[in-house]
Amino acid sequence: MSHSANMKRFQSMLDEGSHCSQCVFSYWATRLGIDDESAMRIVSGLGMGVNHGDSCGAVTSTALAFGLVNGFSDASESNSDGGVEDQVKEFEAAFVERNGSLLCRDLLSGGYDAADPDATEPEGVDPWENCAKYCADAVELAEAYLTPENLERYSSLSPSSNDGDWKDLPSPFVVAAGSGVTGLALGALATLVITYEKRRAENERAEQKRS
Repeated sequence: MSHSANMKRFQSMLDEGSHCSQCVFSYWATRLGIDDESAMRIVSGLGMGVNHGDSCGAVTSTALAFGLVNGFSDASESNSDGGVEDQVKEFEAAFVERNGSLLCRDLLSGGYDAADPDATEPEGVDPWENCAKYCADAVELAEAYLTPENLERYSSLSPSSNDGDWKDLPSPFVVAAGSGVTGLALGALATLVITYEKRRAENERAEQKRS
């Protein structure tokens, strides 16, 4: 989809109450074989800068997608040249160049910190007016790394495929989105996706045996 088409789609989702994180991750989820409901639930806690005005949900959910597709589970692969950590850093630098910041509190119009319970929305300004653009920008910038070939490889290694082996699936607990709460949250979310998909595959196999 084009940048403008994505903006239109994301604006519709935002108008319905979705977070930027849900807009972006649901975009990649459809290409990763993750059902939409699970995708929306997985990143629902990342809204408003992980609920403290920090990294924009469009950024953190993209980092999660990077980890799922191009990440590592073997610690020896950490800091490898051109690996997921470098990719996320390059993506973030491009996002900052285009939009001026990674932080939700900086990106919302009027300097509004939506995560601050004491903050008041600026008068005469819609704080969320550019959120659909941030989401579309994140998708467009990530496409250089989340290529159709990489997405196809992820799908071919999913537990529902007869050709792949789940243990070979890139399943990062470190997704290089930063340190502290954000990095830990994204790593845990990646693990939740993998655990969910593994359990679903096991249930499907058990159901097939019973039938």
